Amino acid sequence: MKVLVLGAGVVGTAAAYYLAKAGHAVTVIERRPGAGLETSFANAGHLCATTSQPWADPSVPRMVLKEWGRADAPFVMRLRADPAMWGWALRFLRHCNAADQRRITADLSRLSKYSHDALVALREAESLDYDQSRRGLLYLYRDRAGFDAAARAADALDADVRPQVMDMAACVDVEPALDASQVLYAGGLYHGDDETGDAHLFTRRLAEITAALGADFRYGVTARALRRDGNVVTGVATDHGDFDAEATVLSLGSYSPALLRPLGPRLPIYPVKGYSVTIPVAGRNGAPAMGIADRSRKIGMSRLGDRFRIAGTAELTGHDTTLNESRARAILRTAKSIFPDAGDWDDATLWTGLRPMTPDCAPVVGATPYRGLYLDTGHGSLGWTLACGSGRAIADIVSGKPAEIDLDGLTPARFLG
Repeated sequence: MKVLVLGAGVVGTAAAYYLAKAGHAVTVIERRPGAGLETSFANAGHLCATTSQPWADPSVPRMVLKEWGRADAPFVMRLRADPAMWGWALRFLRHCNAADQRRITADLSRLSKYSHDALVALREAESLDYDQSRRGLLYLYRDRAGFDAAARAADALDADVRPQVMDMAACVDVEPALDASQVLYAGGLYHGDDETGDAHLFTRRLAEITAALGADFRYGVTARALRRDGNVVTGVATDHGDFDAEATVLSLGSYSPALLRPLGPRLPIYPVKGYSVTIPVAGRNGAPAMGIADRSRKIGMSRLGDRFRIAGTAELTGHDTTLNESRARAILRTAKSIFPDAGDWDDATLWTGLRPMTPDCAPVVGATPYRGLYLDTGHGSLGWTLACGSGRAIADIVSGKPAEIDLDGLTPARFLG
């Protein structure tokens, strides 16, 4: 079958790989000059096999109000005349309750476990290296109440995903780089099955592998509109001409709704801006060997080869990709206070990108009411974690087979009917 994949981020590239492996003739349309240059370029690097959770959390409304106006607040909404932003924000807040959090966490956990298994099989089959580490993730809590609540929640989990609850002495034992800053924290939860890795390096190398399988990557080509004949999507119009296809997979992240809108359905994906900082380790030994998440400051940190990456914060400001240096440097200062000898802090690279977030913080994966059109988008901050699982599932669906995994709660039907 002739298949178009729109978008060569980690999600679109993974979908293209599995579609090519299934024997389809795949063409990938990407407006940037290479793969993985948008949201996938400089994220925190965490692969959450067992710890995927929605941002829609009962504590978020209180946090937003408490820290309103702070330049370094984890969550920021810019006051602007943007009905899409306010509509998305209200729907998001409605999901910030315990019942929805449990339901969405279960859906995300199911897909993240499947995705991790797919990633392990892929990297072994393709001998793929992307500065990965299998040392796990350590979630740290600055206040006793937050740590105790997290520990109670951990005790209620199934044994196969339950983290180790650790006081700070035990945290330092598993991650000695925390020795100088252990007084900052009350304790941590260690998830030994989680991993870290460079999403951009993975995407770039997977694109090369997928091209070797016969896929045609068209870089520097911008999708302008979906082409259709009645209720059938027949391809895409671009700034370099029209492309025909029997199946089209929409994986354009935050830009997916704009392409879908002329067909009628409103896909509630909104761009949530995040920031990251990358410094060279520069031969120093103070960077952590495992992934670290400061749950109180909402930032994630990873050692990626000879680099140390810190990422976090959420800012609602439309599709504005302007880098706010003060927000980027705020997460740099936080990380430096935790790991002062992690690397050359004066040689930091600052970055910002847009996470494609749905109001319930879960991706949209599956067929649409339009024949020939499939969605694999809206992964928010979990695109790196969920890419292989959703890509493998969408390849099954496009091929006319049921997905191996139950996609209940993750399909387009919850938004498009």
